[in-house]
Amino acid sequence: MKLESFKSAVIVMAHPDDEVLWASSILSTARKVILCYGEAPNDARTTEGRRTVFDEFPLSTAFNLNIAESHCYDSTHWREPVETSYGVRCGRNKNSYKKNFHLLVKALEAHIKDGDLVVTHNPWGEYGHEEHIQVFRAVAHIGERRNIRIFVSSYVSDRVLYFMERNTPRLAAASDLLPTDKALGEKLMRHYQAHNCWTWEDGYKWPDYECFYEIVNPWAALRSDKLTMSSMPVNVIWLDEQTPTYTNALRSTKKRLISGVRSLLQRTGSKSFPP
Repeated sequence: MKLESFKSAVIVMAHPDDEVLWASSILSTARKVILCYGEAPNDARTTEGRRTVFDEFPLSTAFNLNIAESHCYDSTHWREPVETSYGVRCGRNKNSYKKNFHLLVKALEAHIKDGDLVVTHNPWGEYGHEEHIQVFRAVAHIGERRNIRIFVSSYVSDRVLYFMERNTPRLAAASDLLPTDKALGEKLMRHYQAHNCWTWEDGYKWPDYECFYEIVNPWAALRSDKLTMSSMPVNVIWLDEQTPTYTNALRSTKKRLISGVRSLLQRTGSKSFPP
């Protein structure tokens, strides 16, 4: 699979900005870019930004299904994740998460047709995002009834490297290494930042290349965790292993406190939000 093989692909990603983080190399030639989630519970600033971010959006092929997030991120034990038909077992908001799966399938069925080449999240959710995995499962569910080819991103974080290794029986060989579109990436990043809904770190630098894996069987049994595995092409995101545990705990606490203050200010009618 070379770059031209992905022309006219349908890209399906969970959140606005996921499309440029995980698939910048093929964005400019995609036939359609579908983003699934809109409202972000407990984050009024991001929610408001997503309502306006598609005004004069740099990609005319992109639109949002505006399904409300289930607010389940970072509630899974990634050393021992439990897969479900609708994603992965979460430790928070399980009913909302399950309900969203059915909303996703119904909405995506109107946009994915026989013969489509669909690029979406991988089965481990890039850095371990439960909603990324759910979007993958929704696309795989549609793939059972439609003649489509499913490709997934090559990104993985240290948090879920173990889970990625166990998912390898579901993957075919990697595509060619494709040059990322850094100029488009920075343009979209600035646009998201202008609307206060860029969810990744500011100043993010794209890698030089990325690739995609075709899914041969999304329901294949996970690989044994006792087998040695050789390396394969991936883009590794270092999230947890480079910082002490207490630093990650403080970072998580800070995010919750800021989110709570923003929500309080929103309820009291204040126009000023902390950075």
